Amino acid sequence: MRKHSLAILLLAGSCHQQQRSTTMTELAYDGAGYKTQADKIAHGARLTQVLGCTRCHGSNLQGKDMADKPEDGAMYSPNVTRLAPGYSDVEFERLFRNGVPKDGRQFWFMQVESYQFLSEADLAALIAYLRTLKPGGDVRPAFRPNRAEQKDVDQGVLGNARAQIAKYRATQPVDLGPQHAWGRYLVQTTCTACHNNALEGWKNFTPDLDIAGAYSKPELTQLLTDGTGKGDKDVGAMSGIARAYFSHLTPREREAIVDYVLARANRPHQP
Repeated sequence: MRKHSLAILLLAGSCHQQQRSTTMTELAYDGAGYKTQADKIAHGARLTQVLGCTRCHGSNLQGKDMADKPEDGAMYSPNVTRLAPGYSDVEFERLFRNGVPKDGRQFWFMQVESYQFLSEADLAALIAYLRTLKPGGDVRPAFRPNRAEQKDVDQGVLGNARAQIAKYRATQPVDLGPQHAWGRYLVQTTCTACHNNALEGWKNFTPDLDIAGAYSKPELTQLLTDGTGKGDKDVGAMSGIARAYFSHLTPREREAIVDYVLARANRPHQP
């Protein structure tokens, strides 16, 4: 699926670190209050579903060909089960927060621009779950963008991980107040991966999420539960994503997302 000056990057990073040390630590997915290691691992396992890890890396996280169309050429995701044992917790955090893999190479396509905002508790649980994976399957071919993705790169639509992270830090989804802070956090770590940093969509790919204003709360809740769109219709990629990702949300999480998205869609717009 497409997603998609140094001084600015450093300043944005500093602001982000300050934000995470204050408000972001108070915002996390249900289950982040784990008390046991087993609960922590279970929380991390659920996050691999909600955050789409299994959609790109396969249900067993052993990697797969992610090409939308065979004619575009293969594009492989790595076998996480074989990579994880070589990463320390610090190296994992650097990957998720800064888009820098262990070997320091340029990093592409993984939606770390959204994952950088994960709370400490959520990220720690995700890493804890990755630690439980037993190496299996084949080592996948090295990642390289296929024809469709290379076109986006050449046109400047999609940057590498560090460029995407800087963009997503600089302009974030609109803040609609404390009553929607949790929903905004959940949206920021999920919906932005496909609908861009400020939820304004990608040209010729995804719409501005203002489109949600055409839905009632029950209709949007249904879409995020089983992929059924307005009028009992299948809405293409969104239906598939809802079934693969959002079906694993708790009812409380789903309601917070729906409330935020509808509040954003119905907010007063500047002329």
